[in-house]
Amino acid sequence: MKKALLILGFLTFTFSQAQYIENAPWMEDIDVKSREASKNPVRFQEVVSAFNSYWETKNPNVKGSGYKPFKRWESYWKNFVKEDGTLPTREELWQSYTSTKNAVSQKNFLTDLSDWQPVGPFSHTNTGSWSSGQGRVNIIVKNTAIAGTYYAGAPAGGFWKSEDDGATWQTSTDFLPQIGVSGIAVDYNNPGTLYIATGDDDAGDSISVGVLKSTDNGDTWNFTGLNASNSPSSMNDIYVHPTNSNIIWVATNNGVYKTVDAGVNWIISSGTQYENIKDIKIKPGDPNIIYAVSSNRFYKSSNMGDSFVPILTNTQGFPLSDISRLVIDVTPANANVVYVSAANNSYGFRGIYKSSDSGDNFVAVATPETVGDIFESTQTWFDMSLAVSDTNENEIFSGVLNVWKGVITNNQASFTKINNWSSPFSSTYTHADIHYLRFFNGELLVGSDGGFYKSSNNGVSFSDLTAGMQISQFYRISVSKKSSNKMVGGLQDNGGHGYSNSQWYNYYGADGMDTAIDPNNSNLYYGFIQNGSGLYISNASGANLTANISGPETGNWITPLSINNESELYAGYSALYKLENQAFTQVSQSFSNNISVVEIDNLNPDNIFIVTNSSSQGTLRKSTDRGVTFTTMQVLNSTITSVEINEANSDIIYITTSGLNGQVLKSIDGGATFTDISNGLPNVTKNSIKHQNLHSKNPLYLATSLGVYRYDDDTLNWELFNIGLPNVTVRDIEINIIDNKITAATYGRGIWQSIIPVELAQTDVKLLSIEGISDNIECNTNLEAQVVVSNNGLSTINSLDIIYTLDGVETLYNWTGTLNSEETTIISLPSLTLSRGVHTFKSFVTTTNDTYLVNNESEEKIINANTNGSVDVVNTFETSDDALLVQDANASTQYWERGVPNGLVLNDATNPTNQAYGTNLNGEYANNTKSYLISECYDLTTIVNPEIKFDMAFDLETDWDILYMEYSTNQGESWDVLGAASNPNWYNSSTLPNTNCYNCPGAQWTGQNTTLTEYSYDLSPLSSESSILFRFVFHTDQAVTQEGVIIDNFVVSGNVLSVDSFNLEKFSVYPNPSQGIFNIKTNLNSPFNFNVIDVTGKVILKKQGVKPINKEYQINIEDYATGVYFLQIESGNNKVVKKLVVK
Repeated sequence: MKKALLILGFLTFTFSQAQYIENAPWMEDIDVKSREASKNPVRFQEVVSAFNSYWETKNPNVKGSGYKPFKRWESYWKNFVKEDGTLPTREELWQSYTSTKNAVSQKNFLTDLSDWQPVGPFSHTNTGSWSSGQGRVNIIVKNTAIAGTYYAGAPAGGFWKSEDDGATWQTSTDFLPQIGVSGIAVDYNNPGTLYIATGDDDAGDSISVGVLKSTDNGDTWNFTGLNASNSPSSMNDIYVHPTNSNIIWVATNNGVYKTVDAGVNWIISSGTQYENIKDIKIKPGDPNIIYAVSSNRFYKSSNMGDSFVPILTNTQGFPLSDISRLVIDVTPANANVVYVSAANNSYGFRGIYKSSDSGDNFVAVATPETVGDIFESTQTWFDMSLAVSDTNENEIFSGVLNVWKGVITNNQASFTKINNWSSPFSSTYTHADIHYLRFFNGELLVGSDGGFYKSSNNGVSFSDLTAGMQISQFYRISVSKKSSNKMVGGLQDNGGHGYSNSQWYNYYGADGMDTAIDPNNSNLYYGFIQNGSGLYISNASGANLTANISGPETGNWITPLSINNESELYAGYSALYKLENQAFTQVSQSFSNNISVVEIDNLNPDNIFIVTNSSSQGTLRKSTDRGVTFTTMQVLNSTITSVEINEANSDIIYITTSGLNGQVLKSIDGGATFTDISNGLPNVTKNSIKHQNLHSKNPLYLATSLGVYRYDDDTLNWELFNIGLPNVTVRDIEINIIDNKITAATYGRGIWQSIIPVELAQTDVKLLSIEGISDNIECNTNLEAQVVVSNNGLSTINSLDIIYTLDGVETLYNWTGTLNSEETTIISLPSLTLSRGVHTFKSFVTTTNDTYLVNNESEEKIINANTNGSVDVVNTFETSDDALLVQDANASTQYWERGVPNGLVLNDATNPTNQAYGTNLNGEYANNTKSYLISECYDLTTIVNPEIKFDMAFDLETDWDILYMEYSTNQGESWDVLGAASNPNWYNSSTLPNTNCYNCPGAQWTGQNTTLTEYSYDLSPLSSESSILFRFVFHTDQAVTQEGVIIDNFVVSGNVLSVDSFNLEKFSVYPNPSQGIFNIKTNLNSPFNFNVIDVTGKVILKKQGVKPINKEYQINIEDYATGVYFLQIESGNNKVVKKLVVK
């Protein structure tokens, strides 16, 4: 009987369409298994139509509604659809993988010159996201037998291991047939033996290839007898018998599978065959009893999983109807206790049930009527979890949208919501969509759409332990034209991540989608969220969120963005739109289907191609007037996935089509006709195609479901370009010709980059970068710029013409020397003196017979030139000489105006001609604004008791709109909030970022004080800073405006330490810093006096008539606190001051 069941499982699932999410509500009328058995497989469009019908009467914008998980699934799998409308079977996907693997083993690796390296995100900084995260985690297991060891599984990012309590992570599954993991089991009889259940059980982001086994603590893996040839299409929980290593159970969508020979052979447990088993648990201390749940039934086995019996009558206290999903948990605190959490037929909260007799009888401890809606969601087909404390049987945790904690008293639960998905700075924060909850030795582990979180105090706080796991699922990536070290991409449920200076910034939330970087300003990032409903902008490479702009209508799930070489941004909805004055303006007519692709000619921005796709056709249209009118060029019997215009010839066009048997097509007449150039490609999806410029062989690169392929005019054949790249779907690629790098955005393993083969021209110079110009605020007005150039040709270069442009004025500089082929040199330009303010600088380099000019020009650099401010000089802002630097996060707006304020409530009634700085001098400020007013640079080491003072009046929407002050000690590279609300005469609010104060740092001014009032702050803790900046930060939200802020009479004051003509070189102090022992060395032979003064001006040590021995004298202030002190030395009528630092 067992053998028959095994064969039945093989026949059923070898040809199954593994990607359909069977238990989703719109699938209720589509019986996938019976359709497959009758040789009438489900068509992809049937599922999409059923989904659309389901949502006709529902609001897809409700958080946790289930709309987004399906749209992610649809977006991923639609490129796999075959000509007959079905998705490929698991066998067909397996054949694609094996054929690719065989091709790799037979090819000469010398022809693959790729060298893929990971870029991340490994970690990130939240600079604007309301739901910060990095990537989905399905499963986390702590190996309690090996100290500090945790394992995690991602839906398409593989198995990860940490051996230092989550501080660092490593993966070992990159080159397995697929790298999704939904279950992990430890054999505690041999703690280094592990098993993983493969695939993504929750959303179908990857298929299952069975159970894999490791005997070296997860470093290497091998298939078990349940493998790609006979495995069910999805699986999740997996356990090893606590005392018998040969017995293993795994939950699958075809029942509970069991092995009694450590995975060599498997049987399907009687009573569960054909059932979609979502969860299994072993009774603590008694492995004869196994619990399991399908979508709507609870099962129990009393014979070690050989057979299971369901609860069939409601006399046992367990509901038999209105159930769509169940999850279970047990606890060693009471081995007889079993909890079951249930979702109703609407995929919302049905109840939580407790059994105290090993699953024979249940009682409802929580229902919507008694505890409310603790799920907050109707997408439990996608995520749902339950955990019971391992020390207290009456303490439970439920997770769907957020995590809730329940305490049971007399079989009645009371629940407390312990976190909120939209409060990322809260100590209890976990990202939304809770897929996993479980206790290990008192630790509560959480796996969510954002990562791995751990609580060691029963949910009082959580630590995010995701850092180190590169598991992000990217939809799209954009890379700067000038540097491959600047990029921005959109992630599944983790928003937009910008990359710059080796740091990732999560600057907005939701599902990040298509993105763009201004080709003339590599700091300006754009990113869409789902359906193009919002465009999010950062002018600091993701280090801030500048603004967000509402979409003009509802676009595709991935609404396309494209920017031309003149910095004009276009987006595709039902029509083509252009961003103008912070709003989208319709450019073209509307089409019957939404636009899926927008491609703009880099040589001629008048040329724009768009694609509109129906369920079975793709239409390519072309415009030669920047999108005003379009001509239909092609109508294909397949949807079009990408379009690329040759970077050197506008008549050459490449397109890719959907399906494993999709094509790569090439046109040499501007899109009028196409030929097939798919030769050499296996059955893979063709997701994105890119052309490599500056190469006579016209190399092409293709992103596919099995990595990256390369093609050129010599080989006329697609070859793998894959060395080092994990076995994961690549959804987008970008090429940066300046750095000779290709960037790949994967759906599960983040971002990867590789060098690309280049071709040297006879003569070619390349401008690599401009040095000597910082993105920060320069505390001087002298510019010493340098250009870094390389000889990208075969011939030696002896002369270069360098044209540099400062504030629009060009200057020619000629360089002569010797620059050999492939060498790089740094050329210093003439020194320039700037005025205080914002300046622009760019450079162009060329030489005689230069082959390519596209690589000769730098992007425009912004220079913030600042001056050193004078202590005790009040800045009244009356003249242009008093003007301060102003930076606006939104480059298209200008705040902080200098002039006479004349608002209704903000004005200077005492002197109507008095000038000041105002966020705006009259009227009301705008929404979604972040702007900075920046002081001069100050040296605090020359004064005692330093203080900052200014007069201010403000009229701000309470909590929602705020002002605060920051300081920087590294010329604006980083900033910290100055002071706290508890400081006297300073902020009036200490509200932390929360639901009514998204922008609050926890120390700010908000509300109203319309009378000019002096504010001051003691700067003594910063008295050791010799170059410090201050800035006012004005930050508004998306609604309600008032008059803003007025600032006047700004001053940094203190008692100046006098230094006369006394020769400083006559005294030196060493070591400095020290732990309190300092030696004064002097060239004087006469006695001297000295005082040691702390930062408050108090004399802590005083000596008169000091006579140095061997010209040295020792000072001991070891008993005083670490920090800065001042040594004041007097000899006769002369005086000198030196700074001491006690560390």
